[in-house]
Amino acid sequence: MDNSDLNKIKLKSPSHTIGILAGKGGVGKSTVTSELARSLAQEGYRVGVLDADIYGPSMRYLLPEETSPKRVGEKVTPAFSSEGIAVMSVAYFPKGKGASVVRAPIANQIISQFVEEVEWGDLDFLLVDFPPGTGDVQITLMQKLLFSGALVVTTPQQLSLLDVRKSMEMCLQMGVPLLGVLENMSCFTPLSGKESHYLFGKGGGKSLAEEFGVPFLGEIPIDQGLNHSEMEKISFPLFKKLGSEITLALKGEKGCKIKVEDRYHFSIEWLDGIKNLYQFSDVQRLCPCIECLNKAQTDNSDVEGIKIVPVGRYGIQVIFSKGCSKGIYPFSYLRANCKILG
Repeated sequence: MDNSDLNKIKLKSPSHTIGILAGKGGVGKSTVTSELARSLAQEGYRVGVLDADIYGPSMRYLLPEETSPKRVGEKVTPAFSSEGIAVMSVAYFPKGKGASVVRAPIANQIISQFVEEVEWGDLDFLLVDFPPGTGDVQITLMQKLLFSGALVVTTPQQLSLLDVRKSMEMCLQMGVPLLGVLENMSCFTPLSGKESHYLFGKGGGKSLAEEFGVPFLGEIPIDQGLNHSEMEKISFPLFKKLGSEITLALKGEKGCKIKVEDRYHFSIEWLDGIKNLYQFSDVQRLCPCIECLNKAQTDNSDVEGIKIVPVGRYGIQVIFSKGCSKGIYPFSYLRANCKILG
């Protein structure tokens, strides 16, 4: 076990830590984070939100505080919204709520302080609103926190998919399982009409989910009520459904039974009793590591499995007799591909 894993274990961790990523700005990632937090809180879960966007924090606006953060000894207690959601953001500390101007080492230091010095209390979910990009701050977060999974937000157009794809590849490289892809601003439906208008194209999020073999979690329409608490939010039922799906996915992948059947096959029995048989060569062919994603696959029908190594609570790494053994396979990825593999 390396030092980063030891550091993760020493931290007082919530039951589940979920990253909300996009790889780019302007896709509504922070809005998705705040609405997901609200929907989970309304279901009775204890929820915290870490606004990790040092340069453009917005969570103070999206989840206005009822009580401010306080320093207690060497620790800091977070702010709390009127819904009882714990929130920490750099916006609470400088005067004003604008973007911060800091160099990358300082940004990393702030992130480390948020992770190590904030006394979150007993949380069921900590949602981490990632900043755009795939640089130092994002890597620091993934090194410091033990993520149960990552929710990826995109908009339909191809330009958005380019950056979101990099974010998904970073998750796989850092061993963070992908819970699925959520498409925001999918369409606009006028209040006076029934026909939806796909202003930015159609199907981009779904195709990205299929490309990575992860669940497509749905489409969120353009909703002018999302950032205005006094307006009815047509998208709220979608966030409630999203919260239920994520909760079910996290519970469903824990405690599954993995068994090596022979040199060429292994099986996974899930909590719902379904058992899938996997061939080692097929699993290697779908290796999610960066190198394998960017190269053509060769015939590896005679590949054997040497060892299956559990990775946290969310997946496995397989040591093969030859070829690539770098890939980390989230349970959600294996389950989504069971028809192909089994």
